[in-house]
Amino acid sequence: MKQDFLKFEGNAQSIRLLTRLQTVTNDRGLNLTLATLAALIKYPTASDATDKGDSVRKKHGYFQSEQDVVNTIFNHTGLSAGVRHPLTWLMESCDDIAYSVLDVEDSIKKGLVSVSDLFAFLDEFAPTDKKTEDLIKFGRNTHKEMRSLKLSPPELNDSTAQRFRVNTIGVAVRAALTAYEQHYETIIAGKLKSDLISLSDVGLLVQKLKDFALTHAYRHSSVLGLELRGFNTLYRLMDMLWEGITMRKDYEDPASKRTTPFANYAYSKISENYKRVFEGKAPSSNQLPIRYKEAQLLTDMISGMTDSYALDLCRELEAYQIGPSNRT
Repeated sequence: MKQDFLKFEGNAQSIRLLTRLQTVTNDRGLNLTLATLAALIKYPTASDATDKGDSVRKKHGYFQSEQDVVNTIFNHTGLSAGVRHPLTWLMESCDDIAYSVLDVEDSIKKGLVSVSDLFAFLDEFAPTDKKTEDLIKFGRNTHKEMRSLKLSPPELNDSTAQRFRVNTIGVAVRAALTAYEQHYETIIAGKLKSDLISLSDVGLLVQKLKDFALTHAYRHSSVLGLELRGFNTLYRLMDMLWEGITMRKDYEDPASKRTTPFANYAYSKISENYKRVFEGKAPSSNQLPIRYKEAQLLTDMISGMTDSYALDLCRELEAYQIGPSNRT
């Protein structure tokens, strides 16, 4: 069970959010169809059965707490551990396309790089790829067209990047659909072992867009500084919320009174929906070990925060905490 938290996975949290946390007045969550839920399970395997060499099992797609939900999905759809719903391949392709293109556009909008940097990078690292060559040509023609409008340098970069993004996504989506049709029988048989984008004719383009973002955006000092701030904020929040979760009079009763004023206040800041599940007051509550439930409540709360809320809550809790954190 500890692998659920040592290898936290956002895809697994999505299934939990939809089936357990969003609506706690019944045991069906948002009451989505089983086929819809099946298509959302990107990695149909548990955290203790992952396999880095298998694209379908390289991560886990659900937590132990949702094993019963996943069993129901498998039983009614004919799927099983390690076998994806056919539509999941398209969802994964959408993820790959969107993130690879949008990360590049964001880095240009933030002024970390220019569109000329992007085109030069693609020229160097994908010089013979036809799809990449066509998109670079389109991008440079767009850049020339936009320059005639007498835009400022930031406006020129933004406008060109937007047009490049729209065109690239269109090309990549068509390529993914073609790959899906070409490998349809293998997908239906549950035997495809590689993602669609890698098998399509935009595989090199998408990979080089990811490489560009990694090299020129994610390693930029401003981005690294932001990540460090986020890292420190999350760790402080986990320490302080952990006090609120664990420092209670009756260890076996999650709802029992907290032992310190700070623990009581910290616990009050956790979502009522999440606490109802933790305290066993929701129809969907599971009979799991208390330590697992504590770790999961902390995970539910932290993973559900926006950046700004996390920063605000951290400052608020720090203002009330006196002395070092009392970890349990």
